[in-house]
Amino acid sequence: MSVINIVKRKRIFIMWKRFAFAATLIIILSCFCSTALALDFMGPPSAGLKKGQISLGADYSYTRMDIGLDSGVITETTYDDVVVMNSDTFRVSSFTLKRLKMHKLYANIGYGITDNWEVFIRLGGMNTEFSGNFFPGSTASESRDYNGDTGFAIGFGTKVTFYEKDKLKLGALFQMSWASSHASASGVGWRETVDIDIIEMQIALGATYQLTEKIAIYGGPFWHFISFNGSDLNGYRSYKEDPSQDERMVSHASYNLDDISNFGGYIGARYEVFKDVFYCIEYQHTRSADALAMSIRWKF
Repeated sequence: MSVINIVKRKRIFIMWKRFAFAATLIIILSCFCSTALALDFMGPPSAGLKKGQISLGADYSYTRMDIGLDSGVITETTYDDVVVMNSDTFRVSSFTLKRLKMHKLYANIGYGITDNWEVFIRLGGMNTEFSGNFFPGSTASESRDYNGDTGFAIGFGTKVTFYEKDKLKLGALFQMSWASSHASASGVGWRETVDIDIIEMQIALGATYQLTEKIAIYGGPFWHFISFNGSDLNGYRSYKEDPSQDERMVSHASYNLDDISNFGGYIGARYEVFKDVFYCIEYQHTRSADALAMSIRWKF
């Protein structure tokens, strides 16, 4: 083996170690970040890969949003063991689901189609939490704290550079994601679950400016669309007034979501930690949501 090959392999090994360290830092920050700010990470709104280049990375976002629900329908069925004793259906007035928090963590793979156009895919997971009374009017129902499991999340997107001169880039990005999580709350004689399947889309136009050799700032306006898969948010509740008896009440709640479409803005900074390894942090804001997001990416 030649000296040149040994040197190349050593450099690649060192690069992988540095990238792994930075990616681990992202994961640790995502576990301990508690800033009450899920929109997905966007990054610079222009292509950052040359033709044939590949990137590997990790993206994290923490979002808090308020979601308006309407056309609520709750069906209550009372059972004695397996025998239906009574069933009733009633409507619920509109209300806002406050402080829905979503944590998203993705692995990101990107590819440069041309010098000014890149695409990427994401695979990861989502965790949710919120507070509220999801079954208003149902027997013995009250406000609960719901904690979600870690469900599956997937996304894809593309970035294009329209104009580039000196230190300035102008471009656009499009990205879309789907994620699922099941939140629950429980106590003596009762258990409630809420199924969350959420679809998000973001389109942004903006600029990226290279401040120094290692630091760039970016941002711009964007459009955010959010919807629940199937346009419904569903919940299930099992309640026993006397846990020692067979009689129990099962409730099913379903709400329509007025598809949320908001314009917002975002701003971020990118820092080249090591050669071809970039760390980004950004803040996003719309009328109904705020997000703090970060990413680490290695391109080669």
